[in-house]
Amino acid sequence: MVLLPRLARALNKPGIATALGLVLVAAAIIGMATGDIGTGWAIIILVIGAINVLRAIPTRDANGTAPSP
Repeated sequence: MVLLPRLARALNKPGIATALGLVLVAAAIIGMATGDIGTGWAIIILVIGAINVLRAIPTRDANGTAPSP
């Protein structure tokens, strides 16, 4: 599950990668809250999911213009 957002990004499907990142974040939070996932593993999953979600946010290039889709 952790590799799927990377695979979706490699296949140029950022929407799917973002959705899978959100699933990872939700799974980590729920797992930590219920105790089903160890805290260490949940934090690692949370960080990976957050990275995938944050990569979906468009940034500006050096000239200050937004990248074209």
